[in-house]
Amino acid sequence: MQPDDIEKINIGNRLIRDMFPKVRTTKGDVETFDANKIIDSLIIETGISVPTAEQVTRMVLKRIITSNIQWLSGPAIREMCCSVLAEIGLLEARKRYTRLGMPLMDYEKFVTSGIRENANQYRNPESIHSWAADRISSEYALLRLLSDEEANAHLNGDLHVHMLRYFDLRPFCQEWDLRLILKFGLPPVNWPYSAVSKPAKHPMVAFLHAAKWLGLITGEFSGGQGVDNFTTFLAPYVKGLNDIEIKQLAQCFVFESNQIYASRGAQVPFTSISCTPTIPDTLLEVPAVGPGGKNTGVYGDFIDECRKLFKAISEVYIEGDGLGRLFNFPKHEVKLKKEWLDKFEEEYLLISEEAAKFGSPYYLNLAASWMPDEVHSQCCRILLTPEGIRKICDDPDLFDWNKSYINMGSLQSVSLNLPRYAYMANGNDDRLFEIIMEKAQIARNILLKKREIIKDRIEKELLPICSRKAPGQDYPLLDLRKQSLSIGFIGLNECVQAHTGLELHEDNSAFEFGKKILLNLAKICDKFTTDTGYKFSLWEQPAESSSTRFALLDLKHYPDKAKVQGINKSVYYTNSDHLRYSADISLMKRITKQAEFHPIVQGGVMTHIWLGESNPEKEALWKFTKNIALNSDTAYFAFTKDFTNCLECNKFSAGIFTKCPHCGATEAKLEWYSRITGYYSRLNSWNEGKIQEWRDRKRYNLEKL
Repeated sequence: MQPDDIEKINIGNRLIRDMFPKVRTTKGDVETFDANKIIDSLIIETGISVPTAEQVTRMVLKRIITSNIQWLSGPAIREMCCSVLAEIGLLEARKRYTRLGMPLMDYEKFVTSGIRENANQYRNPESIHSWAADRISSEYALLRLLSDEEANAHLNGDLHVHMLRYFDLRPFCQEWDLRLILKFGLPPVNWPYSAVSKPAKHPMVAFLHAAKWLGLITGEFSGGQGVDNFTTFLAPYVKGLNDIEIKQLAQCFVFESNQIYASRGAQVPFTSISCTPTIPDTLLEVPAVGPGGKNTGVYGDFIDECRKLFKAISEVYIEGDGLGRLFNFPKHEVKLKKEWLDKFEEEYLLISEEAAKFGSPYYLNLAASWMPDEVHSQCCRILLTPEGIRKICDDPDLFDWNKSYINMGSLQSVSLNLPRYAYMANGNDDRLFEIIMEKAQIARNILLKKREIIKDRIEKELLPICSRKAPGQDYPLLDLRKQSLSIGFIGLNECVQAHTGLELHEDNSAFEFGKKILLNLAKICDKFTTDTGYKFSLWEQPAESSSTRFALLDLKHYPDKAKVQGINKSVYYTNSDHLRYSADISLMKRITKQAEFHPIVQGGVMTHIWLGESNPEKEALWKFTKNIALNSDTAYFAFTKDFTNCLECNKFSAGIFTKCPHCGATEAKLEWYSRITGYYSRLNSWNEGKIQEWRDRKRYNLEKL
């Protein structure tokens, strides 16, 4: 029976109708109360029968009359209906009829103080609107997209669905092949919504297109955007230019990237560029895209230009912005290869100068014994090898630089709360690994659901750029064949401590047990890949907010067992497989022990080296960098410094000061900066757990090593 066929409740009598107040609708109008609209809505939205809908409506009418309420709204009527549905046991119908929204006080809190989930986002009109919309989107995902088991696992803290607010619409992070933009223009697809640029003919335009592309496309993703082989693909555009002109191009790109407030909630886009001092072997014979999108020889013809651009980019990062501050983005990623270390020592010394001054470079160490020659690193540090995805891909041309544009990424990340599983296992090894498998299976189901959602969004062109095809291509820009599904983990150290009584750094047996857990997780991901035909990746999730969220929830649900770092609300779990940040161990022990995990996890692996000295010597830093590259299996690492920014005199100083060393301004006029997970930001935008972690970090002086 259709709603139009329903025997209507008779409130047509004017006397009866006047008993009910007018209704303020969500459409922005005031209407006469009509009970039949409630019946129709209940049937359409919940699927309950006509008699049941009429029963619910009569109970709601009775409440309205007896309450003597003076005005009604659509949301108020819906809340009454939900209350009645719950009372008569129709919980699934109540769930489907629930209204998404938030209390007025919560919105006012956004306006007055904001939130600290993401240190890259500050309070402004766009971020306030974004936070409000994010709340609704998160509720929608929990109520409509995830099953009760999946939603409860997230809400209870068994696992964490990252970027839940974008689960219904956006993929996670992506690395782009810059040749697409250089060959086809900006954007590189048929685009009806705004101006389209032809392929850049002038070097400056090429660099601007690169920056604008990362800002433009970030609107269709929940995470970071990266460009691999940056110095290689732009090398043809600097041919014939002198060093000053090349530096101007690099400067333009970096400033442009930091002044596009186009990301979610008016953030600076979370971006990265991967640079090499020469053309990688895999690209030497690949046709080079040059001005106007035309082929101009092969990339091997531009080795000297690549080196000059590599140097120019480093010089820009060393100088900093107009006030002498470091650039937060794009993350400056530098690849190290064994055969390059001596050959390009001059260029790498410049990188060491940058690291000594600002700590901004990230080192991708291809000299590690287990690392392949070709690795693609997403902006969020997810490492993807062509071989890894090739295993589940039938087309061998997908990762051939001569035949394909290599865009790779991750659709979604879900992290596992490892310490909780140890609390639940009560020291039983078999039970611990059973729980890990149970929770990983829930994560798998969530990730598979996300893949189907993104597939649907592409088919319906709800991702307007990603769903379109570049000229001559058979698949959309976001090619699901080149995407992974990422399973992260948090608190291996506390998990091992709760299970064995010892932390990772305290005893070799505890360390080996931690390794056993990671090997098991890697095996689980491989099994999921084999079972589904989709690439599942184990990775070290940065966990900017989830490490504190898990710790707080476990203190609540497992108060007698929880092993957390910090005190009160300033608590956290050690991220992924990191050794405890405050552990009193030598720097080389920290590096080499943590490096043993890198070949197992592979994705997102990161070793942080917290520097205690304000201005280390670049030569000492380069010597230590080579030692890490050649004598450990560390895949990805960075040197991190702390800084003080004075709002009075605008001086940016290495070290933490309570009084400006330049003008004497006191703490109220000072801001402290450091690296929170994979980027630098102001400490006053960090959540309490991360601030405590920053306090706990053991810092090292290279001169004392």
